[in-house]
Amino acid sequence: MVKGFTFNTALCVSCKACSAACMLENGLQPGTRSLFVWNEDALPLKSVINLSMACNHCKEPVCASGCPASAYTIDAGGVVIHHPERCMGCGYCTWRCPYDAPKINPALGYIEKCHFCVDRAAEGVEPACVSACPTGALKMMERDSFDHTIPAWFPDTGIKPSLLLKGTDNLSQPLIIPSCDEPEEIDSIVQGAAAGRGLQSGKLRQEWSLAVFSILVIAATALLILKVTGGNRPGGLIPFLLMAVAMAVSVAHLGVPLKAWRAVIHIKSSPLSREIVMVILLTLTALVNWLWPSMLPAPFTIAVSLLTLISVDLVYFSADRSVNIRLHSGQAFFTAIYAVSWFMEPQMIFIVFSLLAAVSVVMRYRSTEGDLADRVLYFTRAMALPLVFMLIYPANAVTDIAALTLFMAGLTADRLLFYIDFNPPDIKKSIKEHFYSEYEKERDKQRQDSGLS
Repeated sequence: MVKGFTFNTALCVSCKACSAACMLENGLQPGTRSLFVWNEDALPLKSVINLSMACNHCKEPVCASGCPASAYTIDAGGVVIHHPERCMGCGYCTWRCPYDAPKINPALGYIEKCHFCVDRAAEGVEPACVSACPTGALKMMERDSFDHTIPAWFPDTGIKPSLLLKGTDNLSQPLIIPSCDEPEEIDSIVQGAAAGRGLQSGKLRQEWSLAVFSILVIAATALLILKVTGGNRPGGLIPFLLMAVAMAVSVAHLGVPLKAWRAVIHIKSSPLSREIVMVILLTLTALVNWLWPSMLPAPFTIAVSLLTLISVDLVYFSADRSVNIRLHSGQAFFTAIYAVSWFMEPQMIFIVFSLLAAVSVVMRYRSTEGDLADRVLYFTRAMALPLVFMLIYPANAVTDIAALTLFMAGLTADRLLFYIDFNPPDIKKSIKEHFYSEYEKERDKQRQDSGLS
């Protein structure tokens, strides 16, 4: 039998007693059990639906399979348990979970999440959140499986959450009409919510260390490939220094740096573990190429470099499987090979990569809907492509240096855009996007029924 939650949205009054009980019973940070709202602005035409959610203890939990430190275990009842003493605070599970269940505790540096009140369960007592719910909206249950149909707005990435939702299609519950019932005021709410779905450069501020880490790895791999294929290309000490700094930055990113050694122990299933292993191997390869330049065969160095780039990309591809991110010209593999093509013959390779980058940029025109920083990065990437070719044409030292500088600026901007465009499935975003889509459909239907355009 598998343990899980059942939740009736028609009974929830958003009192947050479940969230408070979770925090008080287990000593967890506020928000470990979250309250999400369908129709958060209480717009007319649609019901207000509250959803209390913590961990859904999925049948195939991607938080556990992706954790590089093996900080998760699954008990006989299917309960996914996180062990703080093993956690290094990398936050990778927060990317992979579409339900916003694991959360970094900023004061302690490690992840906290619902563990189904495992100590109470051992004594035959139901979880604290269930006991605290005054309306009976939240209950626990045991069944053979939780294979069922879930609402369209509920993200399901094939991980089979142990959750049974009821009342999501109940439209007979009271409609809350906001005081701003003038059409233009309602429109402003909708537009403001839609704007909130745009790109946010704040993601770069949060993930600056990852961006720096990946740019250093990309630069090191490009230099190593150039060194072993061109002989007189820049190389030697520089790739090793870049990798040494990259590894230092990656450790600084962790919430519990002293447990960084645990990053390599889950290589069997964690893309992040594989990335770290390859980064360590690349660092050693760079060191050997500096100290003993002829010791390693060129194919070995190239293979290690390419596999490292692929491992970096797979960390992101495993969390965000969208076509947009898979065809993004800012991915590590494409960026590094594109950089190498600048220095290599025939130039046709560089031209082909430039055309592919241009196609990718055009496909991502929605980046212009973001804030100022997003737009600056996007137009830097977009304008660099034609300007580089214009500066190459005169074929003199000054324009060649200017072209190289602009080319590298474009590559850097594209890599930063990769982090902005990286959007793993997230229940908050799914609820908001699907609601406003449905809301607009309902408004269009009413306009047609009333004969208005």
